[in-house]
Amino acid sequence: MKKPCKVIAFLTDFGYEDPYVAAMKGVTIDICPEAKVIDITHSVQSFDIDAAAFILFATYRYFPQGTIFVVVVDPGVGSERRPLLMVTRNYYFVGPDNGVLTAAAEDDGIEAVINLENDLRFRKPVSSSFHGRDIFAPVAASLACGVEPELFGSRQPIESIKRSTVGIYMSKISLNCAELRVIYIDKFGNVMLSQYYNSIANALSISMGEEVSVYSGEKVFRAAAKKVFSIAKEGELVLYENSFGLAELAVNRGSAKELLNVTRGHVVKICK
Repeated sequence: MKKPCKVIAFLTDFGYEDPYVAAMKGVTIDICPEAKVIDITHSVQSFDIDAAAFILFATYRYFPQGTIFVVVVDPGVGSERRPLLMVTRNYYFVGPDNGVLTAAAEDDGIEAVINLENDLRFRKPVSSSFHGRDIFAPVAASLACGVEPELFGSRQPIESIKRSTVGIYMSKISLNCAELRVIYIDKFGNVMLSQYYNSIANALSISMGEEVSVYSGEKVFRAAAKKVFSIAKEGELVLYENSFGLAELAVNRGSAKELLNVTRGHVVKICK
């Protein structure tokens, strides 16, 4: 277990127009003035737990070891869902027990799960609808300034946490084909798939420059395996290893999302 550093990274669906993000930051700095507060994003679509889970998974490893991540995409705020602190090999994750933390936390290796129940560490009074300000931010700030994780509440069985449904690592290999789930689509229309590129290329014996068939719904498309989409012809569909190591489909100067007519959660099949 790494000691917490003073970096606190926020990820929410609050947007930038409303007072919520500023309130959380104010509480954080009030409790731990030396904390360095960083925004991952606050532009997650409202209530989109899977998108937030993927963004956290894709970014956490680039932060200094000991970073504390506060993730508030919490449509169940005020209900029976638990507020949690997950301690992993190298990081700390604070947020609701709704799956938003688990893809990243499990990837790093969970060492402890703590139910946040010691209200001495909360901001008072605790709002039923704003745990980001009154529970999660105060816990993260206290952790950054030296409070031991065990003082926030009781340990919970790791197997009791709610898992993410984002589908990272999901794949089914058979008959020279791989079935993969669309786990994220960025603003350029690039389609990220649920397995590392090298795993798929090795399983299907795909060489660089080789063409593959991509099945989406009732249609089949041809895609070239390339190092990057920018070296393809304009409008060409490309299968490549994206910056996170995942298999991705992209169209040079176009949108793979529109071409393939997919949204997150769709299954596409790539065949040798």
